[in-house]
Amino acid sequence: KIVVAGGFGVGKTTFVGAVSEINPLRTEAVMTSASAGIDDLTHTGDKTTTTVAMDFGRITLDQDLILYLFGTPGQDRFWFMWDDLV
Repeated sequence: KIVVAGGFGVGKTTFVGAVSEINPLRTEAVMTSASAGIDDLTHTGDKTTTTVAMDFGRITLDQDLILYLFGTPGQDRFWFMWDDLV
C-alpha cells in the first residue's frame, strides 16, 4: 500500500494515473464555492475539479508483489479522510 499525499493541486491524481497499470478510480467533483478563498488556484492552470474521496491505482511488480496506490484529497476540508486511507 502506497499513500500519495500532499496539498491541493500538487499532482497526486496525475501521479496515480501516470503510474497505475489499470485505469485509476477517481473521485473527482467540480469545485464549488466551498473552495472560494481557501484554495490557491494560482499555479493550477485550468483546474476545475478536485478529489473528494480518493484516487486508487495498482502496480504489479511481480506475481506476488502488487502495490496499491491511494491518492488522498488535497483540500484542507477533506483532510479528515487521510487517517482512513493511511
